[in-house]
Amino acid sequence: MTERQADSLLRADLWKCFEHFKGYVKDALLLSLLAYNVGVGRLLGYGKHPKSRLLRKIEAGDRNFYREYVSFCRHKGKALKGLVKRRQVEFALFYVP
Repeated sequence: MTERQADSLLRADLWKCFEHFKGYVKDALLLSLLAYNVGVGRLLGYGKHPKSRLLRKIEAGDRNFYREYVSFCRHKGKALKGLVKRRQVEFALFYVP
């Protein structure tokens, strides 16, 4: 696979995630990036899993959701330092107050 093909696939996948969150206007990009990594269902809810606290806070108009965003840093129940740092950087780059 060429770099151009890989880039095209990445953009297509990100766009699919963005389609689910474009109604969140200021937070659409931030939510799309997170959903690309953790899955759309983890944010929107699926089956017995409810909608995430992150989305519920955003929908309630609460802009203080840093902790909820960064909480998506666990693998098998354990927080991973690399994921914590990644979420912190994503939030710093794409959060719109």
